[in-house]
Amino acid sequence: MATLRSDIIVPEIFTPYLIEATTQRDAFLSSGVVQPMAELDASEGGDFINVPFFSANLSGDFEVLTDSSSLTPGKITANKQVGVVLHRGRAFESRDLAALAAGADPMAAIATKVAAYVANQRQKDLIKCLEGVFGGLTSNTGAAFIDLSFDKTGQTALGPRQVAKARALLGDQGDKLTAVAMHSAVYYDLVERKAIDYITNTEARLSTAATGASTINAIAGSIASAYAGDNSVPTFMGLRVIVSDDLAPTSTNYPVYFFTAGAIASGEQMALRTETDRDILAKSDAMAIDLHYCYHPIGARWGTTVNPTQAQLATIGNWTKVYETKNIGIVRATCTSNY
Repeated sequence: MATLRSDIIVPEIFTPYLIEATTQRDAFLSSGVVQPMAELDASEGGDFINVPFFSANLSGDFEVLTDSSSLTPGKITANKQVGVVLHRGRAFESRDLAALAAGADPMAAIATKVAAYVANQRQKDLIKCLEGVFGGLTSNTGAAFIDLSFDKTGQTALGPRQVAKARALLGDQGDKLTAVAMHSAVYYDLVERKAIDYITNTEARLSTAATGASTINAIAGSIASAYAGDNSVPTFMGLRVIVSDDLAPTSTNYPVYFFTAGAIASGEQMALRTETDRDILAKSDAMAIDLHYCYHPIGARWGTTVNPTQAQLATIGNWTKVYETKNIGIVRATCTSNY
């Protein structure tokens, strides 16, 4: 007798499995680049989320106080970020699910596979948001974050110069960069040049509980951890490395993104849901998931398109900049690779 959906999936148990497994596979979340923002949790519904903020004119020097003159007040103006809610879903048929069920805990096995799918799809949405605010790799006229991108011509392989340039674009906020995201071709170019250091997951979380160490012990320049599967975390010039082939190249040019902690905010309109159904006529079982969430590059404003596709997220005309440039925690370099 075939394995049926009703035999292996109980939504009340399966959904927590899936949520936890999805979170564990989100590299941008585990690195601290993505952080939840309560203002983006639009539980009351709607397709857009407004996050107001105030901009104060703090330029200029102290004024000299005298008996005959008054202070000139700087203007305080209101503005807002606008995030867009992404309504997403997917359905799976029982024969597909049964093929995923293996081992002593088939529900966990299926959750692991589906979680990898969900995490990858969410990551694609996030990367499309980045493409939208930065525009093309070699020409991005009109992009919201154009002033935070560099090396659109004369590209070279990723190295210390690009890290210094990324920090310099943020001025005195440059030391807040904590992570860098790149394509695997760029990453293995660094590995070959022994430019990658490795720290343990515990050390990456700034925890010393596992070893009692007071400092981070990196495997400086070794390529061993790139292949050993020891769950170590790669770093480059002190920045945690995120590797994703969804950071697609244009010809031989690759995007490399530098981030401060929390540079991308996330929110949920509704937590991930799992539903099941059986078609008694077709003798078919199915499972569907849906989730309603928001990824938002801090300092940007979304336009007017409701529930955008990935192509619309990547369209520069849908984004505008509302923060001062150096208060935006994302910088992009265009690099090459020897791979």
